Amino acid sequence: MAKFPTSSEESVTVSAPIESVYAFLWDVVGSSPCIPGIDHCLSVGADTYEFLYKPRSTGPVSMVVRYTARYQGNGRDKIQFQGIAAADDNTDVDGILSMKKKGSGTSLTLKQTLAPDTPVPRLLQSLIRSFVEAETAQAVRDYLSNVRKTLEKA
Repeated sequence: MAKFPTSSEESVTVSAPIESVYAFLWDVVGSSPCIPGIDHCLSVGADTYEFLYKPRSTGPVSMVVRYTARYQGNGRDKIQFQGIAAADDNTDVDGILSMKKKGSGTSLTLKQTLAPDTPVPRLLQSLIRSFVEAETAQAVRDYLSNVRKTLEKA
């Protein structure tokens, strides 16, 4: 299997106080429905969560992303997460959610690196790389949009 590390950084402004944004995101299981394609997120230990996505396929390539990540927050404006390579994981993940007060709202930025094991022969890796990169960037944008919509409804 081939790993395709992709990095994305996107931002969105949320019409909610920074304290509300932080509290929502720190509830990892509760905020996980905002993640595009998620099947479930479970707490598996202290500040540690298992993420399982719905199966994805394009052409002859099909996969299910699974990773376990440990979260660390500062209680104010930063939440970091990093994969811990648990049994059955097939994706490396590392990222940070950063928040800044912006007027009466909050600027929220997600910077993430994701590296799924992709069942693609070496000859096809260069062809599929751009697809994986585009999908990852779109997923980050969709996640932030979903967070914004959820918090602005509250």
